[in-house]
Amino acid sequence: MAKALAPLPWRTCILVFAVALIFRLGLVAGFDLIHDFPRKEMVKTAMAFAARGELADPYAVPSGPTAVVPPIYPIYLGLIFRAFGTGAEAEIVKCVLTSLVSALRCALLPWLAIALGLSLRTGAIAGLLSAFYVGALATDVKGDWAEAYAATALVLLFLAAYRLAGAPRLDFGRAALLGLWWGLTLLLSPNFLTILGGFVLLGALRFLREAPVRYLQFLAVLGLVMAAVIAPWPLRNQRVLGKPIWAKGNFGIMLADSYHDGAGWGVQNNDDYIQATSPTRQASEALKVRAMGEVAYDDARKAPAVEWMRAHPGEVVRLMALHARAFWFPPGLNLAHTAVEWGFTIVAVCGLYLLYRRNRVSALLILSIWLFYPPVYYVMVWSSRYRYPINWTLLLTAALALDFAWDRFSPGRSLGARGVL
Repeated sequence: MAKALAPLPWRTCILVFAVALIFRLGLVAGFDLIHDFPRKEMVKTAMAFAARGELADPYAVPSGPTAVVPPIYPIYLGLIFRAFGTGAEAEIVKCVLTSLVSALRCALLPWLAIALGLSLRTGAIAGLLSAFYVGALATDVKGDWAEAYAATALVLLFLAAYRLAGAPRLDFGRAALLGLWWGLTLLLSPNFLTILGGFVLLGALRFLREAPVRYLQFLAVLGLVMAAVIAPWPLRNQRVLGKPIWAKGNFGIMLADSYHDGAGWGVQNNDDYIQATSPTRQASEALKVRAMGEVAYDDARKAPAVEWMRAHPGEVVRLMALHARAFWFPPGLNLAHTAVEWGFTIVAVCGLYLLYRRNRVSALLILSIWLFYPPVYYVMVWSSRYRYPINWTLLLTAALALDFAWDRFSPGRSLGARGVL
């Protein structure tokens, strides 16, 4: 029998939300982010939507219809730009809304901890860690990309998967609701499809033994609804671009940025190459996109990258290993910051082991996220933005490890133990 959903610890959640929001708004003001206008692909596409109602022109000069970013977020940003313009006023709105969403995600962690059968203290630690840990500043507060919204959606999808694992039976109404939810989320962050795949495999471990036909029917309903939600996007891309792209259409560019002579492991040590070849930065490249069409241009960028990879297999393996290391052990601003980032990952892994001993289902769900979500980023040149949507899973398990260490090694416990003896 599934347990009732844990009551929301209102006071703790509100406290975490307030601390997280104040801290993020302070960062916005301190770094003067409202006067920073980098104008990357997502924002440029949103500006075109605000002006003409089209998803188009993501590059340095107008280049026509685009699928380099998934559709929901540029439409959302476009509505903000349409209402508030594209200057500082819109940046204030964008930063405040993104900070609110990020703070909400922090505030959900105490509730999630309670729902998983952990202590409120573990949840409070997770929430406060999340309030002050900002793994990618612009991603967390500025809103030029969708990851802050996607990460918050993933917390709720994780909770839904956990609840489903404990359900006494599979309900088709729930399947339809999950299909709608997953479809919308995949239009926000297509790479979450691998996370869904991991959840489906874990569900199979239980339901294919107990109710195999029902589970397959449940997945069919979920998949059909999800496909119906996503379908307008590839249909639109087939019509305007000549290819039914369901996710986003810049794989060739990303591959070219990642594999070439002198390639480094991160965006920052590939900057000279990207500066010279990116249609986002070079008008001459954007004009090629307009002349060739986005799909043909992306294919043209992919071809030499694939040839380079075939000619340098050892270097490809080395670069992928460096991408993977940077994903889990990201570089910091200095040696101390790097030590904190690396220590955070190590503590989180220890916390996952403790979680497995206390709540196997939730630990396996988190492990599936860690296994299935990152591999595409092992292929691509590293950016701090990539791990951001799953950082909360590490914060939750790290909080459990810290709570355990406090109980085990706190001075009060030691003194108490000596007194008893």
